[in-house]
Amino acid sequence: GDSNVSSYEEARARMIKQTRREILSALALMYESQPMGFVQVCAALTHLELPDESYVKKDLTYLCEKVDVRGVNEGLMTPGHERFYKLTASGKDIVDRIDVDATLEP
Repeated sequence: GDSNVSSYEEARARMIKQTRREILSALALMYESQPMGFVQVCAALTHLELPDESYVKKDLTYLCEKVDVRGVNEGLMTPGHERFYKLTASGKDIVDRIDVDATLEP
């Protein structure tokens, strides 16, 4: 049984990394223009077939805490699906590096 657990964990870790990478890449496309709404971010990830939006929310929260992304209308009472996100300069650097070297982790 242990090999199943580790392969599941590995697959899950891969999925999380891919999701974060895709979020950063989607936001990078909009770097020069307006922030992206949460709904737009989710729409950009539909090809990943995530079980639900909570996964996107978790990854956005993580990326915001890492300072790769920032919420631009983060009022305390703003529900997650109404928030807008923009890539920070450090996030943009990561995306630019990923394009050059796919082995880099967000």
